[in-house]
Amino acid sequence: MRPTMPTLTGSLIAGLALGVMTCVSSTALAGRPVAQALAGDRLAAKEPGATAENDENRTITISGIGEVARPADSMRTSIGVEVREKTLGAARDKAAGRSQAVLAALRGLAIPGLEIRTVDISLSPIRESQPASGEVTEPRIIGYSASSQLSVALRRASPAELQAAGSRILHAALASGANDVGGLEFFLSDRTEARRSAIAAAVQDAQANAKAVAKAANVRIVELKSIAVVPQERYEFAQQMKAFGGADGFPFEPGNIRVTSAVKVRVAFAPNP
Repeated sequence: MRPTMPTLTGSLIAGLALGVMTCVSSTALAGRPVAQALAGDRLAAKEPGATAENDENRTITISGIGEVARPADSMRTSIGVEVREKTLGAARDKAAGRSQAVLAALRGLAIPGLEIRTVDISLSPIRESQPASGEVTEPRIIGYSASSQLSVALRRASPAELQAAGSRILHAALASGANDVGGLEFFLSDRTEARRSAIAAAVQDAQANAKAVAKAANVRIVELKSIAVVPQERYEFAQQMKAFGGADGFPFEPGNIRVTSAVKVRVAFAPNP
């Protein structure tokens, strides 16, 4: 009886080990985790021959562009005064006097909502040119320059109001002593609605592009996988003129402002039945 016990014990251990190896071979030795195997079985049940890799690769990624135009409802310009005199005090006083005259003229227009603010005041020496002989010497101060700059804006107005205001503003400024007028810029005071409309147009464009690709490839779109707004938004300003001197006779046309947005979409497709 003593020799029999080790033999039975050894047989039992061998049998258990064989059972464990059989279980392992059905999952890990097959080269696929259980979750992945189940996912593959579901795909196979849905479409013969389909795999998780094929399902992921069966996508179309494409972009769309949307652009909308809206009438400008705001404008801005810069109006400046610059003078040169032999002394600092003379340059400062002359520039201050002209600036006050320009400011009074603009306020005298009594345009509702007109915004006027000072954005720059500058005083600087004027030095003589370096002698042609090439001598390196400290340039002599021969005078002084004084300047001031105003920013003038009108927001949330109709195109007709902007057209009339632009002409009046520049005429009054130049007539009162301004001699440096920046570009007249028309824009949208709030571009939120225009931007959203441009995004919607970009989505429609991307959908149409995806359908065109699917039709050409003889497949059908079955699912929208993802959509993203591409950070390439363009916002166009309508710039008109830059003047130094009289502006009488120049036309002022606010025109339309264009807002452009882009999106990228990814859709899943399947073969046509």
